[in-house]
Amino acid sequence: MKLFQNVLAAGAVTLLAAAVAMPAGAAETTIEISVKDNKFQPAELKAPADTPIVFKVKNLDGAPVEFESEPLQFETVIKPNMEGVVKVKAQKPGRYEFFDDFHQGNKGTLVVE
Repeated sequence: MKLFQNVLAAGAVTLLAAAVAMPAGAAETTIEISVKDNKFQPAELKAPADTPIVFKVKNLDGAPVEFESEPLQFETVIKPNMEGVVKVKAQKPGRYEFFDDFHQGNKGTLVVE
């Protein structure tokens, strides 16, 4: 019984340490964007600085898109008429470009403030 109580106490300490270690403002910002007629809609997005970002990308076209950004360090293919999710770490203020590598004219910008 004493061993069981020690294990429970150790688990509680671990959970408390994990809760304390979570950074303030760790909530994510979700941004929704669509691709239609080989164009991002909207082409300019905004997000707060120092907050992780989640892109929800809806491909409304009949061809795949390769949602990519070199400065944001992601690249993913989204099948036709499907939705994809891309998670990006928190960014400093600035302008970050993204594009569809399959359709070179399709570009957009994330503005982090």
